[in-house]
Amino acid sequence: MALLPMTKPDTPEPARLADSLAGLTPEQRALLMVRLRRRAAPAGAGEAGPAPMPRTGDLPLSFAQQRLWFLDRWQPGNPAWNIAAASRLTGRLDLGALRQAFDEIVRRHESLRTRFAAVDGRPVQRVDPPWPLEAPLIDLAALPPALREEEARRLAQEERGRPFDLVEDRLVRAALLRCTAQEHVSLVTMHHIVSDG
Repeated sequence: MALLPMTKPDTPEPARLADSLAGLTPEQRALLMVRLRRRAAPAGAGEAGPAPMPRTGDLPLSFAQQRLWFLDRWQPGNPAWNIAAASRLTGRLDLGALRQAFDEIVRRHESLRTRFAAVDGRPVQRVDPPWPLEAPLIDLAALPPALREEEARRLAQEERGRPFDLVEDRLVRAALLRCTAQEHVSLVTMHHIVSDG
């Protein structure tokens, strides 16, 4: 069975395309390059992020958040609603850059800075100003390799099981495990109400 090349019907053959490009004036070639760069740039490249919205006062909850709020009132601190991610980072780690990236994510996403309260029996959202995401560094490098891996798993499970208080706590947290100078594990945990509500 022979495979045919996948091309769009209006795509010129490579030889014809090369001839067409060779016939362009320098100005046309420059314009083509500008247009190709624009097309190749990822959406939002170079943008500073979403424009901050002025937030004064309490905000209503979405239907999904109301559901999660009810479940939390029914079973306070149930870690079933925690979303946890453990990512292995290999190579030289710039801890300052990682912490700066965490802080920028928190700054750009107000849902991560949101806490929940009850006013006259009704749940509301309260968006906090940007704050630094604490990411303590836990050094496991002194442990033997087998124990190090076991301890990393234990700490990841422990972190995943730590409950959140929707009223008092920041609803995203991070920790960093140093396994060796070239290997780290990033732990990020958030309550489902701020990630998917």
